[in-house]
Amino acid sequence: MKKIFIGAIATLALALTLNTRPAQAQTQQIIPTVSVNGSAEVKVTPDVIYLSIRLDESDTKGRLPIEEQRQKMFAALKRADVDAEKQLSVLGMSSEFFRRRQSLLATQYELRLESAAAVRKVFDELDKAGITNVNVTRTTYSDMESLRSEARTKAMQNAQQRARELAEAVGQKIGACYEINDYTTTTETVYGKRLMMSNAAMMDSAAEAEPNVEFEQIKVAYNVSAKFYLITETH
Repeated sequence: MKKIFIGAIATLALALTLNTRPAQAQTQQIIPTVSVNGSAEVKVTPDVIYLSIRLDESDTKGRLPIEEQRQKMFAALKRADVDAEKQLSVLGMSSEFFRRRQSLLATQYELRLESAAAVRKVFDELDKAGITNVNVTRTTYSDMESLRSEARTKAMQNAQQRARELAEAVGQKIGACYEINDYTTTTETVYGKRLMMSNAAMMDSAAEAEPNVEFEQIKVAYNVSAKFYLITETH
């Protein structure tokens, strides 16, 4: 008799459980959210400029020896207020042999400068020394990490503002942000076309007008996506 009674209770409990599941599913609360993308760009003037200086015996009339060209280069850099020991480095040296056992030497240098004005001054002094194989190779910013951090922050603020505008359009507010996706930073460095020319080309153009030696800004772009809870305003 006890076994029958216990079995009836178990059957009744199971039936009640099955009957309440659809009701629970129907009353399950839907949490409103909004998903947005955010983006930002930060620009800054480059404060590190690299020049390539090539000394080559074949570039000079009468094949001026490399050592004499080096002396002229160092003297020109000194006049341009350049600390050669700290700012100049050797990228490579080469020697090419021709008939009659003659050898033409070449040396490649890289010079680090910190402003467009310094670039202009170096170009001028090197040209006076007869050194014309000079080119701007690249530019950068000394504190790129802080620039990327600023772009990330502004991209997230942009996403939050977009979410707020969308919520207000339907009479709601945004709550906490519960998901953020962080995308890769893209960096674009562009510098003036005139500074990509050789020193000789710049000096030729200077006879007509002063060349533009201002660098365009470095641009760092950042993108994020974020999800916020929506809060319905009550009056």
